Amino acid sequence: MKDPFVLATILAHPDDETFGVGGTLIRYADEGVHVHSLCLTQGEKGWNGVPDRPLVPSEELGAKRAAELSEAGRRMGVTSTTCLTYPDGDLAGVAEDRVVRDIVRWVRQVRPDVVITWGPDGGYGHPDHIAAGERALVALELAGIERHDLGLGPPHRVRRCYRFVAAADFVEGLRTINPQFVEYMETLAVKPQRWTRDRLGAAIDISAVADRKIEAMRAHETQEPDYSAWIGARERIPWVFAEEVFIRQYPDPGGPPLESDLFGQLRSS
Repeated sequence: MKDPFVLATILAHPDDETFGVGGTLIRYADEGVHVHSLCLTQGEKGWNGVPDRPLVPSEELGAKRAAELSEAGRRMGVTSTTCLTYPDGDLAGVAEDRVVRDIVRWVRQVRPDVVITWGPDGGYGHPDHIAAGERALVALELAGIERHDLGLGPPHRVRRCYRFVAAADFVEGLRTINPQFVEYMETLAVKPQRWTRDRLGAAIDISAVADRKIEAMRAHETQEPDYSAWIGARERIPWVFAEEVFIRQYPDPGGPPLESDLFGQLRSS
């Protein structure tokens, strides 16, 4: 019997998996794909309730968010979640080789066929997202090199890599869903690219698992303002939970042909 496929995500914050690609993870977990999640920070600078009623003491927020990722992963059927402790908000300021080394070690442990990481603009310009994607790509290359640091485990070459992006119509819809978030985006140095349909490499239909994605989102109590806005917009803007889109990093980098299955080429090989 053929071993199950393995899918891995390498992202920046504990809610990135669920809010960003949760539908994709649920779909493949339902198929029997083993799904592993690596989060590079604990998101300890995130929302912690109102100032006079914090959800937890500030020094415990990172641990709480890591626990939320674990619970969301359980709801999505994820095989394992791993949360590292690089600084939230300053991932780009950490020596690249330190982060890359940890990613290489993890990749060689879980040995994925397909990896998802952040796109070149970090979805909406978030510097931690951009840094996570850049370091992931360096690590994926090194993980497959036979002579590279064998103390990190046996080499492993990932067969396909996709980068999560925000579709152009999705970004435009944000103005209706969450105008405050759009204002925040405008403060960031990197602005989101316009990812029109002709630039995409894959679009995964998540409409059948949208309710389960929402249930996993609710595990992130520290993201309550965000998930309330998304869930509240669902009836007005149905496509919010229709699909998750990607560009291909390799093989055949870039956009077309548009795939509907991240494992499609592997199933036929």
